[in-house]
Order: sequence, then C-alpha cells, then structure tokens
Amino acid sequence: MTRLAPTTPVRMPVTAEDQSRANFYALLGRLYVGAPDAALLGAIAAADDLPVQTRDRTAHDLAEAWHLLKVASTAMDADAAAQEYFDLFVGVGKSEVSPHAAAYLRSRTGSVLVELRAELARLGLGRQSETNVYEDHLAAVMETMRVLIAGAPGIEPRTLVEQNAFFSAYVGSWVISCCDAIMAAPIANYYGRVAKFTKLFVAIERDSFAIE
Repeated sequence: MTRLAPTTPVRMPVTAEDQSRANFYALLGRLYVGAPDAALLGAIAAADDLPVQTRDRTAHDLAEAWHLLKVASTAMDADAAAQEYFDLFVGVGKSEVSPHAAAYLRSRTGSVLVELRAELARLGLGRQSETNVYEDHLAAVMETMRVLIAGAPGIEPRTLVEQNAFFSAYVGSWVISCCDAIMAAPIANYYGRVAKFTKLFVAIERDSFAIE
C-alpha cells in the first residue's frame, strides 16, 4: 500500500519487539483490506497466545482479545467472513461502518485525505498503483505503520518520533472510534472480535508512545 524510494543499501536492525508490533499492524491491515480466506483464518487460529500481563490491565485485555479472535477464527467460515466484511464495510449503496479516517476526523484544510497524502509524500510514501483503497482507509494506515516500524525492501524503518507523529495524527486519533462503531454494529460477528483486538492494540501503542 505504501512505498518509499530507497535511500541507502544499509538496513537498520529492527528489534524483536518492533518486529512483533509490525507483524500485528500487517495482520490488521490484511484483515481490514479484505475478508480473511481459509488459510488466514487457520493461521490466526494456530497462532500462539500472547503472554498474560497481570499488572497491566490493557495488556491483559489485549491477550484475552487475541485469544477470543483465535477462537473465532477456528469457528469462522471464509464465505461467512466475506459476506460480513461486505455488509460492514462495502454494502449496497452505503456501508454499515465507514473504514475511512475522513468519516471521523475534522480537517484543518477541508480534506483529511489531502492532508494525509501530503504527509505520506513528506515521508516519501505513497499509494501503490495496484491498491484499491484510499490512503485514509483503515487498512492503509495500518500498513503505513508497519512500514514505518519495520521498513520494507529498499525502505528504512523510521524513528519512534516519526512513528509517533503519524500514529497520533492518523491512527490514534480515530481508529478507536471506528472500532467502537464496528463493535456496535448488529451485523458484526467475526469483525467484532477483530475490532476489539484492534482497539486494545491501538490503545497500547498510544500509551507506549506517550512514555517514550
């Protein structure tokens, strides 16, 4: 979804913690760009549980939400997931829930999408030609965070300051509200679990950036 022109052949090392963060952003980007197929459902179901944190309530809730998503992935049928995704995020005429930042944020200049595109351009990133979602789509901002954290072929990871700046403006500022809307939708079944995990993951990212 995003691409940065290579600036140096030397790759900065990515810590195990940052790679784990990037992996979750990648998974969420995949789940929001389209419904999971049988292979992805199976992979989530077979994934390890997260360590249960007894002193951090949000981390404890995140581990529980991940476990419930794994259980839901075990039971979910790919065709049913595809129908739910369509009904929630595409719909006939109008979707049940908008997955675009523009539906939740107020623009300083009149267009959240234009502002986001300008920020991506400043970072050297942009929408790839094969991508069929706009840059302010939930899947796209998740993928952007993945690239900022872990980089990609020819793309260097960005600093925590740069990650935080993008997160604060275009992830933490609206994704939790979007997740609340998904969870409140009567037709949300599997994606209610996805949204719950997303909400808690974003909350932990927000709190972690706050103490850096």
